Formats: sequence, structure tokens, C-alpha cells
Amino acid sequence: MSAAAFYRGYLAYLRSCGWDVTLVGHSTGDLERIAETEGVRAIAVPMRRDPAPLQDLVSLARLAALFIKARPAAVVSATPKASLLGMVAARLCGVPVRVYQMWGLRLETETGLRRTIYRTLEKVTARGATHIVANSRSLANAAEAEGVARDILVLGEGSATGIDLAHYSASAPMPSVDSETAHFLESDPSGFTVGFVGRVNRDKGVPTLLEAARLATERGVAVRLLIVGSSESDDIEKLIEQAAASLPVHRVSAVDDPRPYFRAMDVNCLPTLREGFPNVVLEAAALGVPTITTDATGARDSVVDNETGLIFPVHDAAALAEAIVRTATEAGLLERFSAVGRERVRTDFDQAIVWARLEQFLSSATAGGER
Repeated sequence: MSAAAFYRGYLAYLRSCGWDVTLVGHSTGDLERIAETEGVRAIAVPMRRDPAPLQDLVSLARLAALFIKARPAAVVSATPKASLLGMVAARLCGVPVRVYQMWGLRLETETGLRRTIYRTLEKVTARGATHIVANSRSLANAAEAEGVARDILVLGEGSATGIDLAHYSASAPMPSVDSETAHFLESDPSGFTVGFVGRVNRDKGVPTLLEAARLATERGVAVRLLIVGSSESDDIEKLIEQAAASLPVHRVSAVDDPRPYFRAMDVNCLPTLREGFPNVVLEAAALGVPTITTDATGARDSVVDNETGLIFPVHDAAALAEAIVRTATEAGLLERFSAVGRERVRTDFDQAIVWARLEQFLSSATAGGER
């Protein structure tokens, strides 16, 4: 899943720059298809996302055997489990350049013993790496404040992969929304559409969004919610169903192409509790849709408050409702946010720029060695 979301196109770009690339990860069949499309090798190493000590040891041994045989000039890892195992195995095998791409801190939404465990695992991962590259400045600062590591790098303005501006363009060919969504939107053309795209769980702040929509409606704004993404919590789905009893709420499962759903929104909302750097905000901005998001780690890097969108405090449904009311009623605000947001994406987050920064970093880190 991560390879499909973040490495599609980038692996082929690395190959075009002269790198010999092998994609390693857990596979259910998609890994090999992605690698074939990118023109790189794929090696499947089973890994469990959640803690699984015995399976993790087997995965670690398989990675170590792979690195001993391949003798890579660099190992680059991302996502918590792959990074933990990959960095430890690479260090044990003496891989000279070991890059941990930090895309988030799971410990931020944990407490007590679980927080301590996740902090310890992050430290182990960090100590296995020769370089740590965070995808946002606030994430780097948070990790350093937690004692995970020092001197964490951020390339440019951040982002794991940037945005394909030709694809995320309002003028690009794209499909229509599904028929049920189209009917929902057409049933009340005057409604103010607040959208959400992402994994539907508590860490994404969906309960805050539902409460804020209710409060904004009480203040006279005809809010309707368009919630798009994979379901990860039965409890959250029940909350959405309950909200739909008194609010116009339309639920769409995960989609292959979110662009038409962004285009159906007046404003995108990401009430998240933690992020690395949310690409969903950049995707919306590239399509001319501003975002309201929280001041959480990572999220606050994706929006320039009152210039490309609005930022409100985590968990503060009243503040989110105020932001929704303002975007719905203040003349010219969304248009201003839209124009500035598109330009920011073009200047700082064009995929070609982000990829070039990553490749240049790798070239510098491995200078003198083989690719």
C-alpha cells in the first residue's frame, strides 16, 4: 500500500538517474505489479504491521540475508515496521548508507506504556539509520523533542513524494463521481459541501468533524458532509450513521481516483490528531480546493494559516465550526485561498522538485560508491 501511494513513479525516476533499484516489502501481489510497472526488481519479505515478535525475527533474518547477498550501497525505508526491521538489518549487515524516511510518529496519539514502547521502537529505528529524513519540519521537531534522534533532516519544504501537477489539475481528464454521490450533491445544489478524504478513524479526527458540522448547521450554514475513505473503525461508522439522522452526510468507501470528489467539495477538512505531512491537503490545493486542518504535527505544515486555508486546535469542534462558517460566508475567502494554495503547491511541492531533492540527497550520501 505504501509503495503504491508514495513510490509510484519515483522508483522509475531513480532508475532513470542511474540507480539499480530493488523494491522490498510485504506483498499480496501488488508489490510485484508495481515493480514491473516501474521497471525495478521486487523481493517480497512477509512483515506484520502490528507487533509480532516471532514473525518479526523471521522477517529480520530474511532482510539480513537479502542485504548480505545484494550488498546495497543504500537502504531506504519508510513506515514503522519496515523501517524498524530494515534499519536494524541494514546496520547489522554493514550497509554504508541507511536512510529512515520518517513519515509520522505513532507514539503521539498513545499514552502510558504503549507510548513508551513506541518511543523505544522509534529510537531503535533511528539508531540503525545513518540519516533520518522527516517529511515535515514539525515532525522533525516533535521527534527531536521526544528524544528519538537529533539532527533530523527535512528536504526543502517537506512532503514524502510531492504532487503530480499534470494529474492533479482541474483541467486534466478525470472520471465523474459515482452515481450515488452525484445524486447526493444534486439533491441540494445550494448546500455548502465540506469534504474529508482519508482513512476513517479516530486519529483522523472524524468525530470532531461530525460535531463541528452540527454546530455550523445550528449557526445557519447548510453544511453537507462528503466523507471518502476506507473504513477502519466500526465505532466511527456508527457515529457517522447517527450524524446522518440529522445532517446531510454521504459516505463513500475508498476510491482509486479522489480527484472528482475533491472537485465536488467547497472546502476540504482534515481534523487529524497527527500526521507526517498530509499529501491529501496538497492534492486538494492543486485542484483549487482549500483545506481546514488542525495544528497537529505535520498537518500544520500543509496549510499556511489564513493564506492557503485555516488551522484550528486539535479536538476543538467549536473552532472547526467557526472556520467552516467563515469559509462559507466570507466573500472571496475561498477564491483567495485557492489561488495562493495552488501557487504554493506549484512552487514547493511539484513532484519533479521533490523527487530531485530526494535523489540529490541519495547521490550525496553515497558519493564515491556504486548505485
